[in-house]
Amino acid sequence: MAYTTGTTSFNLNMNDLIEEAFERCGLELRTGYDFRTAQRSLNILTVEWANRGINLWTVEEGQIPLVTGQITYPLPVDTIDILSMVIRQGTLQNQIDINISRISEDTYASLPNKLAQGRPIQCWINRQSGNTNPTTDYLIGNGSNGNGGISATDTQIQLSSVADLAATGYVQIGNEVIYYPNVDSTNNYLLNCARGQNGTSSVCSRLYNKPI
Repeated sequence: MAYTTGTTSFNLNMNDLIEEAFERCGLELRTGYDFRTAQRSLNILTVEWANRGINLWTVEEGQIPLVTGQITYPLPVDTIDILSMVIRQGTLQNQIDINISRISEDTYASLPNKLAQGRPIQCWINRQSGNTNPTTDYLIGNGSNGNGGISATDTQIQLSSVADLAATGYVQIGNEVIYYPNVDSTNNYLLNCARGQNGTSSVCSRLYNKPI
């Protein structure tokens, strides 16, 4: 009897997908312009499908550990939206799920104190790109490892400059993708970082003398 794992690692990227489409038409993908026009056509096609109610995604359950004092949490880059949310406390027969309601951007903007701490009861989904921000900055090793680099648990990371980075987003250091919700532009720090994002591992990084 044959058994399967129930999972697959097949994930065709955009380049391979467009190249395969050209080959099925008896053509070859030769220029960057061909790629850009094909990508634009795919974007228009998927938008049209979404307008018709044909949504190409799956629904799955996920978990995000909550940290006291942390107000924003990154979502995986393959996550389009969150349908429902609960805070789960305890395990097995002692498990308790407390519902979290979703609020609009206007409701979030009207909250007088967004930094007040307590048990979360509301959530606002701020959709942003999950792409890693390109940067030519350097890693300054002022984490717990001093000038030798940063440890795998450091959440405050200093760069040579943060001028070319968005106010919040993802950055790659070595092979690790890091989410940062806050930036200290005066001292060039990424603050409250969530390490090991998008399937990467939180690792110790040595001092970099090249762009990251």
